[in-house]
Amino acid sequence: MKSVGVRVEPEDGAFPGVDTVLAALPDVRRDGLYVLDRLGDGTYAMLYRVVGADGDELRGVLADHDEVLEFDVVDAGDSRHYVFVNVVGREPVDALLDVVEDHRLLLTPPFHVTADGLRVTVSGDPGSLREAFADVDALDVVVEVEWTGGFQPDEPTPLARLTDRQREALRVAHRLGFYESPREASYEEIGTELDCAPSTANELLRRAEACVVDALLEG
Repeated sequence: MKSVGVRVEPEDGAFPGVDTVLAALPDVRRDGLYVLDRLGDGTYAMLYRVVGADGDELRGVLADHDEVLEFDVVDAGDSRHYVFVNVVGREPVDALLDVVEDHRLLLTPPFHVTADGLRVTVSGDPGSLREAFADVDALDVVVEVEWTGGFQPDEPTPLARLTDRQREALRVAHRLGFYESPREASYEEIGTELDCAPSTANELLRRAEACVVDALLEG
């Protein structure tokens, strides 16, 4: 089983419907999408976390939206709110969820909302993942692969993003004291443990560190 990190780029930076409305609010950031469930009646149940919003403003916008069937806004303090919405289905999202279901893939929340798209972790059989991406190519939605790695359900999300080799390099470096101050290991020693050149050990660690930092900052 493999995991793939993808960036979904909807047109104009948001999916049609309530996502576009939330994105258009001034000084409001959609921080993450914690739940995205397609219900038996074809509607979606979604739970957003938004930052910088006023609760009354959010309630007013959602109450006036024709596609919102039900909603609730919970104040989480520090200008953060959790926004639950039950909304009617939309074609772009339906098409992506159809691919996920057809190939029996897993989506791991939360989905991080950034300036350049929605970052999602997808897991499944390697063959099913390849077939799913072939199907996605036919859709009118841009999906870019950002990282691939082994499925690690018991590890924190940042480590789950790493390839098996990057994860091994980090573990070896940590065990040898590379991250102590002062350092207790060199790239040569790490390379010996990994059976690779020092330059390869250096590259593995740099890529792993960059991936972990990116994941932590997104969270």
